[in-house]
Amino acid sequence: MPVPARLCSLFLVVVGVCGLRCPALAQPPSPPPTAAAADVTDAVDTADKDYSSELPRLPPLPLSQVIESFDVAEGFELQLVASEPLVSDPVAYAYDAELRLYVIEMKDYSEQETEHLGSVARLVDVDGDGRMDQRTTFVQGLSWPTAIWPWKDGVLVAEPPRITWYRDTDDDGISDQAEDWFVGFGRGNVQGLVNSFKWGVDGYLHGATSSSGAELQQPLQPDLATLALGRRDFAIDPLSRTLHAEAGGGQHGMCFNRWGDKFVTSNSDHLQQIIDLEWWLADHATSVPLPSTRRSIAVDGPQAEVYRASPVEPWRIVLTRLRISGVAPGVVEGGGRAAGYFTGATGTCIMDREAGFGDPAHDTAIVCDVGSNLVHRKRMIDEGLFWSGERIDQQSELLRSRDVWFRPVQIGDGPDGGLIIADMAREVIEHPKSLPPMIKKHLDLTSGRDLGRIWRLRPTSVAVPHDPPPAKLSSRELVANLAHPIAWQRRMASQLLIEREARESRSALEQAARQTESPEAQILAMHVLSRLQLLSADVAGSLLASQHPRVLQHAIRLIGRNELDVDLSQLALDERPRVQLELALAMASDVPSESQRQEVLGELLPRVQAPLVQAVVANLAGVEQWEIVQTELALLDSQERRSWLRLLLPVWANKLREDQSLQSWVLDQLLDSGDVGRDWRAALATSASRSQVAELRAQLPSPQQTTLDQRVKQDLERALATDAPRDGDFHVLRLAGNSLQLAFAGQMLQPTVREAAQQAVLGLLSWSDQPQFAELVIVRLSQLTPGLQVEALRGLASRTATAQQLATALEARQIQLGQIPVEVREQLRRQRDAELARRFEKLFGQVSSDRQAVIEQYSRGLESSSSDEDLAAGEAVFRQVCAQCHRLADVGNDVGPPLRQLGEKSPQQLLETILDPNREIDPKYTSYTLLDADDRVLTGIIQDESAGQIVLKSAGGEVHTLARQEISQLKNSGVSLMPVGLEGSISVDQMRQLIHYLKTVSSK
Repeated sequence: MPVPARLCSLFLVVVGVCGLRCPALAQPPSPPPTAAAADVTDAVDTADKDYSSELPRLPPLPLSQVIESFDVAEGFELQLVASEPLVSDPVAYAYDAELRLYVIEMKDYSEQETEHLGSVARLVDVDGDGRMDQRTTFVQGLSWPTAIWPWKDGVLVAEPPRITWYRDTDDDGISDQAEDWFVGFGRGNVQGLVNSFKWGVDGYLHGATSSSGAELQQPLQPDLATLALGRRDFAIDPLSRTLHAEAGGGQHGMCFNRWGDKFVTSNSDHLQQIIDLEWWLADHATSVPLPSTRRSIAVDGPQAEVYRASPVEPWRIVLTRLRISGVAPGVVEGGGRAAGYFTGATGTCIMDREAGFGDPAHDTAIVCDVGSNLVHRKRMIDEGLFWSGERIDQQSELLRSRDVWFRPVQIGDGPDGGLIIADMAREVIEHPKSLPPMIKKHLDLTSGRDLGRIWRLRPTSVAVPHDPPPAKLSSRELVANLAHPIAWQRRMASQLLIEREARESRSALEQAARQTESPEAQILAMHVLSRLQLLSADVAGSLLASQHPRVLQHAIRLIGRNELDVDLSQLALDERPRVQLELALAMASDVPSESQRQEVLGELLPRVQAPLVQAVVANLAGVEQWEIVQTELALLDSQERRSWLRLLLPVWANKLREDQSLQSWVLDQLLDSGDVGRDWRAALATSASRSQVAELRAQLPSPQQTTLDQRVKQDLERALATDAPRDGDFHVLRLAGNSLQLAFAGQMLQPTVREAAQQAVLGLLSWSDQPQFAELVIVRLSQLTPGLQVEALRGLASRTATAQQLATALEARQIQLGQIPVEVREQLRRQRDAELARRFEKLFGQVSSDRQAVIEQYSRGLESSSSDEDLAAGEAVFRQVCAQCHRLADVGNDVGPPLRQLGEKSPQQLLETILDPNREIDPKYTSYTLLDADDRVLTGIIQDESAGQIVLKSAGGEVHTLARQEISQLKNSGVSLMPVGLEGSISVDQMRQLIHYLKTVSSK
């Protein structure tokens, strides 16, 4: 969506009403009021109360006063590029090669989904003064248009569900032809639509899919299957008019820096970076869990402080107060503040350091907050594979307005190097479903539909260039422009060379790739050559002599993707993670010789430190080149060896039947009696699946199975005797035969044995198929600490067979119903076996569907006062009931939403949230149930996903990374991870103590 405000289910934060030119607007900015300060009325808030006196409708400022309302950082000037009536409701824009400005006008935001009010305006600067003078309506009658990019004699427009090429064949400024290229983008969320077309250094047009997702068909390629993007992004090849998936996950706003690194933004996570491996995963399935390729990189946190100059909108203040009191639904964020932190981050742009937008030693990231009427900036610090962003402006911003109608919804660079800002100029920009009726009826969500501005922000220290329109340049001149100091000019030169299919420029492009002093030009030139199928092994190979790591990175990437016969072994000793990553990926192509692969991967293995690169190297070495690591593993210390083996052994376990040499070597290492053997066994036990271990034991003749059991017995005895066992030492119990496994489980599951050993035993509940093992745990349950009891019960619930044993124990009162945590009850109620689910339903009783009646019952207990003793009792309840999924202070796990904002919520509102968690569900915390290949049932939230894997985080904080081929079933429960029915585990008095604890601790 073009203007994402805070979207967490209905936890959307308001971004709305402006004011007249009044004393409040003329005053210096003041801190946003706290929730307490927001309570300006003595009347009791109710759903039926008339709030009109607190929610005045205020008209927009005249344009002359709007210009005066801006606070601009020292050294910058703000210029008006276009305004109404030439343009209205701009949410996206793009300059073409003639320097004409195409603007998406989303007049049907936010509730006019069927009225087709959207349009594309073409603006022209006739007199060359930098301000647009002339308008034609290029396309009209669009519904929720969101993104645009020029291509040849027209523009590509995203209008969900489609992307359409609108052409102007007679150059009259009005489209006369339309061709749908792609169909299937979702429209489920007006603030989560496809957006942000950007030309990449790779010569493709990229876009963000956003939260509405996509199931794409390609009408021009009817033989292609539907492409399920989910929340992945995409790249378009406009030459072939095809599209492929790439890594994504942002909401609104996507861009690249000069090197092709990708950055996205979401409403309350304002600066994220994505490393795209989707193209590689499409051809190379991996059994090695990959670390997340999307990372929040703002040093001051995802929802960092912002310093607005505008007064906080009256209705936003009222809404915060109503949420605190519980009259209106929704999470109270920011400790009860109505503003002062990122809630509507939108658009992002990385400006070259030479452009003058920040620290001259660092590139600058720029992000808007549409709700706070400002533009924010950060210096970009290179950390290796990822960047980090540090705030530049202290207690201020790059640009902010005292006018709350300033709505910066999209940004980017322009032909002269300035920052171009699309200002929707709306009274209210908000998801309509986040506004309760008692507020919404006093607002006009269409107010400002006839207004809109395009601004240009420029550093005064940088001279304004006077370059001719790129369309007028020859192809040779365009090649020279690949080294232009302005990033927009470089990218447009790249696009035009591809658009023209300028193969006659091959010699000039090769010279630019090899000899130019600009690394940016070298990268662009080699990608243009590749896109035109002109990149030779000779040219690409010559670039490997470059000392610039980004030139090397792209040269290696193109050598691998184009399968050029170039020896890459000369780079095997390079210590830079980006070079290492591309080198490892290139080894997966069919071109490198066996000796080259062995040399490169063998040299990389002991040098790689970045977890993402380690995972890629492990996948390659594990699948095809296991011989490479034989020598290298022996040279590593024990900790490093275990780390690598945890990645490698699951891959090898899948290959043992196919490769007898691999089988012989792996089994020899596992049976080794020394330190090497211990490392192998510990790594296998903590990384391989149950079926993989069973398959591996089946490969062993009976005498060798006996030997393995002897080695496991020695490992366990040593671990139990030492004061400092290492990770995995106790988990080797998973490798033992049934009788040894059961014998040691009985020995280790004792109150006198260290907790790590008991945890290893309990981990076998989702592993062992021995009925006697679950029986042992059930008998010993009362001897376990509360935390271990929860682990045991969760393990018993994870498999059908053990859940049946648990049901029998509950029916026989061998285990008391009160011992079962509420989240485990919920898991047991969802058993796949219908008869078993009915047994648990009978045991636990049906959870009352009348949540309001339960709330009213518990509300009466809130009237009692609380003491210091209640605070201690409340912490005990929190540890028992909540800490599996929530962290408060230093207690608990970060699975569910953070609780630091709870101090400002009323006891009644906390009660409703606890007892009726499905009243509002943040999509990030929706519960999923997953069945893996070992028949385990896992429940949790999806933390991350890609084409190749799912990362599930369960109650207790355990993270499960599974390749998609290891997943038998994946089901969205449609309900919150927080279970309904907590009243079955907590008394009215305990609820009062818990709420007292939550409010007291979260307020500190």
